Amino acid sequence: MRLWKGWAIALGCCLSVQMHGQGTGGVAGHVRDASTGQPIAAEVTLDGNRRIRADELGAYRFDGVVAGRRAVRVRFPGFAPRDLTIDVTEGRLAGLDAALDQSIVPMGAIVVTAARREQRLADAIVETELIAAPELRRSGASDVAGAISDRSGIQLDGGVPSGAGAQIRGFDSRRVLVLLDGQPMTGRLNGNFDLSRLPLTSVERIEVVKGPQSTLYGSEAMGGVINIITRRPPDVNALNGTFTSTMGSLGRREFGAEAGWRHADWSAVASSGHRGVDLAPGVSGDQGTFARRRDGLATLRYEPDSSHRYEAGALMVSERQRYRTGQLFHFADNTQIASHLSGSTPFGGGRLTSTIALSRFEHLSRAATGGTPVSDSGAHDLQTLLHGSLLYSAVAGSGAVDAGVDVRQEMIDADRVQGETSQIRALEPFVQYARSVSGVQLSPGLRLTTSDRWGQFLAPRFAAMWRPRPTLALRATIGRGFRAPDFKELYYDFVNASAGYAVRGNPDLKAESSTSASIGAEWDGATLYAHAAAFTNRYRNFIEFRERDAAGTYTYGNISRGRTTGLEAQGGIFVRTWRVDASGAWMQTRDNVTGLPLLGRPASTLRLTADGPLVLGLHTAFSGSWIGRTAIDRSAAGGTTERPSFARVDVRVERPLPGNLDAAIGVTNLLNRELGVAWPGFTGRQLHVSMVWRVGTR
Repeated sequence: MRLWKGWAIALGCCLSVQMHGQGTGGVAGHVRDASTGQPIAAEVTLDGNRRIRADELGAYRFDGVVAGRRAVRVRFPGFAPRDLTIDVTEGRLAGLDAALDQSIVPMGAIVVTAARREQRLADAIVETELIAAPELRRSGASDVAGAISDRSGIQLDGGVPSGAGAQIRGFDSRRVLVLLDGQPMTGRLNGNFDLSRLPLTSVERIEVVKGPQSTLYGSEAMGGVINIITRRPPDVNALNGTFTSTMGSLGRREFGAEAGWRHADWSAVASSGHRGVDLAPGVSGDQGTFARRRDGLATLRYEPDSSHRYEAGALMVSERQRYRTGQLFHFADNTQIASHLSGSTPFGGGRLTSTIALSRFEHLSRAATGGTPVSDSGAHDLQTLLHGSLLYSAVAGSGAVDAGVDVRQEMIDADRVQGETSQIRALEPFVQYARSVSGVQLSPGLRLTTSDRWGQFLAPRFAAMWRPRPTLALRATIGRGFRAPDFKELYYDFVNASAGYAVRGNPDLKAESSTSASIGAEWDGATLYAHAAAFTNRYRNFIEFRERDAAGTYTYGNISRGRTTGLEAQGGIFVRTWRVDASGAWMQTRDNVTGLPLLGRPASTLRLTADGPLVLGLHTAFSGSWIGRTAIDRSAAGGTTERPSFARVDVRVERPLPGNLDAAIGVTNLLNRELGVAWPGFTGRQLHVSMVWRVGTR
């Protein structure tokens, strides 16, 4: 035993002398996004036991590192982990930079909708879904409605007047807010905002935030927010352009051109396009229908340095539609204009952003028994929304505060509005605070809306996110949402003498309201992700028709109340060079007045997408969806008409060609499925061929 003890002491002394002789050095470097070059505040681990986090510039440093070969692991949510080795020399600082590749979900991408400021998708406390440029291109869609139609929890609304609006978690289009570059847009017909009106030509990405967002955005954001972000100029001094053309069945003809330019502090993006198809959005059937649109967009930006940014932008869409109901042809001539002017500058240790936006929509509706209108006059309305905002974001103590005020003035000039011209003004201060408490990100917020026509509404929200691991996020949100009564509901004035009834607005209406809660979990790995969420919404004071007197005069009242409850799950995986995504949703709805499910809300949906390379340089994108049985109408006797369940399959194949050309061919509704009852927007099999030519550099 004494001999063994002697050997152990001698070995320990030798090791101690050897370690002491090695000495120590250091390791330092920067962590960046491999695709964008942006810094990442990643977690850096040395030899599996020393762990630090890089700062906002992506810089990290270890001191007192034993000389020799050391193992370094770098990881951050939304990026594939990186394992590296470095040789450390005594008395020297070894440099080791790391570039991380984004994982299957681009959690390192910058989004702006969740907090009304730039932040990484991984840091968004509320549920945010990003549809990036590659996904938009692979969809083969020409408009925003087509690009979001296969997303989990989203359905398209249709009806008369024509239009394809978005339904989110059981809330219909009139209760989903649509933004263009963060600014609200007017242009609803019967409450429905037609997303097919907006082109994809210059869209960089679409951000969808589900659940009540009235705390940050006010009216209409009960079900969620869809923010359409237009293309940014080139990052370096350059001039580039893209030309696209698409031909297809049902008279589909599309042409578009886009150019981006940057020189020193100035940059710009401009686009123009034409879209035509022998279909009307949101209208069932294709007999005698068409939609023709022309659009143009321009954005000019001035950035004298990295801290100051000034921007002006405008979009204009002109469209003409024809569709048929019974023996009548209906004609709609619409003009949509959206413009904004904004500036952002450092102020008081934070950032101050001011924006003024103007949105204008003109609609002319006519009807005739023939295929052409018999007169240039018809029912006319002109909607105008003037919106101004002042937003201040800053670090406050150990948290961050976003506070501001929105001012809006809505105006309408319509034949069927009392007095023909009316306006509504609102003042809306809001504040949101985010802070980490024991590793949990907490974010309470509050908005007070005061209207000169319908009163006040207080919209609080509380959200929380916890990351027990860098790849795992747990989120919970509870909040109130609201929708203000619109001009039609307040001031409508219509008499149909031949049918013996009249419709009058109700100036005593209150705002609709909802209380919503959701809880979800997200796991985002390098090649695999899985998301799941449960939600419940309780709504009251929803505005509907009611009979006012025995003379047959109808008006509007705060009548409806009910609930929606559901589950959503989605996941994806990289299988070699292929990406496969699947999602499913289940929802239960109830109208508390009638005790029946809400119309137009399918109880269950399933979706599957896959894309990857084939032979000979071909790349394919596959999309399949199944939508369950859906109640779509009820008779006066209490009978219910249901749309049967159906499946739809879309396929698109692309291939790059010499000369910066890309060619694609796609088939929509490959199975040529037809339904026994009318479903807005559903037609037979459609074929299209596209060509894209790119010039310059991006």
